[in-house]
Amino acid sequence: MEQTPAGGTLGAGNRPDIDWVAAERSPEFQELVRKRRAFVIPATLFFLVWYFGFIILAGYAPDFMGREFITDGVTVGYALALTQFVMTWVLGWLYVRRATRVFDPLAARAAEVAVQAGRPDTSGEVTPR
Repeated sequence: MEQTPAGGTLGAGNRPDIDWVAAERSPEFQELVRKRRAFVIPATLFFLVWYFGFIILAGYAPDFMGREFITDGVTVGYALALTQFVMTWVLGWLYVRRATRVFDPLAARAAEVAVQAGRPDTSGEVTPR
Protein backbone atom coordinates (compact mmCIF):
# COMPACT_ATOMS: atom_id res chain seq x y z
CA MET A 1 0.00 0.00 0.00
CA GLU A 2 1.07 3.51 -0.78
CA GLN A 3 1.76 6.10 1.95
CA THR A 4 -0.13 9.41 2.14
CA PRO A 5 1.72 12.68 2.83
CA ALA A 6 0.12 12.64 6.29
CA GLY A 7 1.59 9.23 7.03
CA GLY A 8 -1.53 7.10 6.49
CA THR A 9 -1.94 4.36 3.92
CA LEU A 10 -3.85 4.60 0.68
CA GLY A 11 -6.41 1.94 -0.09
CA ALA A 12 -8.28 1.12 -3.29
CA GLY A 13 -8.68 4.13 -5.53
CA ASN A 14 -5.81 5.98 -3.77
CA ARG A 15 -7.95 7.02 -0.83
CA PRO A 16 -6.79 6.84 2.78
CA ASP A 17 -7.71 3.68 4.66
CA ILE A 18 -10.33 4.72 7.20
CA ASP A 19 -11.68 2.83 10.15
CA TRP A 20 -15.33 3.80 9.54
CA VAL A 21 -16.61 2.30 12.78
CA ALA A 22 -14.05 4.24 14.80
CA ALA A 23 -14.88 7.37 12.83
CA GLU A 24 -18.59 7.00 13.58
CA ARG A 25 -17.95 6.40 17.27
CA SER A 26 -15.54 9.30 17.65
CA PRO A 27 -16.66 12.17 19.91
CA GLU A 28 -15.93 14.63 17.09
CA PHE A 29 -18.31 12.88 14.70
CA GLN A 30 -20.96 12.44 17.40
CA GLU A 31 -20.77 16.16 18.18
CA LEU A 32 -21.13 16.99 14.46
CA VAL A 33 -24.21 14.80 14.14
CA ARG A 34 -25.73 16.19 17.34
CA LYS A 35 -25.18 19.85 16.40
CA ARG A 36 -26.36 19.37 12.84
CA ARG A 37 -29.48 17.54 13.98
CA ALA A 38 -30.14 20.27 16.59
CA PHE A 39 -30.32 22.78 13.72
CA VAL A 40 -31.92 20.75 10.93
CA ILE A 41 -34.84 19.24 12.84
CA PRO A 42 -36.21 22.52 14.29
CA ALA A 43 -35.64 24.32 10.96
CA THR A 44 -37.49 21.57 9.09
CA LEU A 45 -40.36 21.58 11.58
CA PHE A 46 -40.62 25.38 11.33
CA PHE A 47 -40.68 25.17 7.53
CA LEU A 48 -43.36 22.46 7.50
CA VAL A 49 -45.59 24.28 10.00
CA TRP A 50 -45.23 27.55 8.06
CA TYR A 51 -45.89 25.90 4.69
CA PHE A 52 -48.79 23.69 5.74
CA GLY A 53 -50.23 26.50 7.86
CA PHE A 54 -50.39 28.59 4.69
CA ILE A 55 -52.05 25.74 2.76
CA ILE A 56 -54.58 25.13 5.54
CA LEU A 57 -55.41 28.83 5.78
CA ALA A 58 -55.85 29.00 2.01
CA GLY A 59 -58.22 26.04 2.09
CA TYR A 60 -60.19 26.69 5.26
CA ALA A 61 -60.07 30.48 5.69
CA PRO A 62 -60.60 31.95 2.21
CA ASP A 63 -62.29 35.05 3.62
CA PHE A 64 -59.27 35.79 5.81
CA MET A 65 -56.80 35.09 3.00
CA GLY A 66 -58.81 37.33 0.65
CA ARG A 67 -58.71 40.39 2.90
CA GLU A 68 -56.81 43.31 1.52
CA PHE A 69 -53.58 43.89 3.35
CA ILE A 70 -51.36 46.98 3.48
CA THR A 71 -52.53 48.37 0.11
CA ASP A 72 -55.23 47.77 -2.49
CA GLY A 73 -54.80 44.55 -4.43
CA VAL A 74 -52.43 42.88 -1.98
CA THR A 75 -54.27 40.29 0.07
CA VAL A 76 -53.24 38.41 3.18
CA GLY A 77 -52.90 35.32 0.98
CA TYR A 78 -50.47 37.03 -1.40
CA ALA A 79 -48.44 38.42 1.49
CA LEU A 80 -48.22 35.00 3.16
CA ALA A 81 -47.35 33.36 -0.18
CA LEU A 82 -44.47 35.77 -0.65
CA THR A 83 -43.21 35.06 2.87
CA GLN A 84 -42.75 31.42 1.78
CA PHE A 85 -39.97 32.56 -0.56
CA VAL A 86 -38.43 34.83 2.04
CA MET A 87 -38.55 32.10 4.68
CA THR A 88 -36.90 29.58 2.35
CA TRP A 89 -34.05 31.96 1.51
CA VAL A 90 -33.57 32.89 5.18
CA LEU A 91 -33.46 29.24 6.27
CA GLY A 92 -30.99 28.46 3.49
CA TRP A 93 -28.79 31.41 4.48
CA LEU A 94 -28.93 30.38 8.16
CA TYR A 95 -27.92 26.82 7.28
CA VAL A 96 -24.99 27.94 5.12
CA ARG A 97 -23.86 30.31 7.86
CA ARG A 98 -24.08 27.58 10.52
CA ALA A 99 -22.35 25.08 8.23
CA THR A 100 -19.45 27.45 7.61
CA ARG A 101 -18.99 28.40 11.25
CA VAL A 102 -19.87 25.18 13.09
CA PHE A 103 -20.41 22.10 10.90
CA ASP A 104 -17.41 22.43 8.57
CA PRO A 105 -14.81 22.76 11.37
CA LEU A 106 -16.40 19.80 13.18
CA ALA A 107 -16.41 17.77 9.95
CA ALA A 108 -12.73 18.57 9.39
CA ARG A 109 -11.86 17.39 12.92
CA ALA A 110 -13.97 14.24 12.49
CA ALA A 111 -12.27 13.51 9.16
CA GLU A 112 -8.83 13.94 10.73
CA VAL A 113 -9.77 11.52 13.50
CA ALA A 114 -11.00 9.03 10.90
CA VAL A 115 -7.74 9.23 8.96
CA GLN A 116 -5.71 8.99 12.20
CA ALA A 117 -7.63 5.83 13.16
CA GLY A 118 -6.59 4.22 9.86
CA ARG A 119 -2.88 5.09 10.20
CA PRO A 120 -0.56 2.20 10.88
CA ASP A 121 1.20 1.99 14.22
CA THR A 122 4.99 1.63 14.44
CA SER A 123 4.82 -2.09 13.67
CA GLY A 124 3.16 -1.35 10.32
CA GLU A 125 -0.29 -2.67 11.18
CA VAL A 126 -3.51 -0.70 11.33
CA THR A 127 -4.33 0.40 14.87
CA PRO A 128 -7.74 -0.95 15.94
CA ARG A 129 -10.04 1.21 18.03
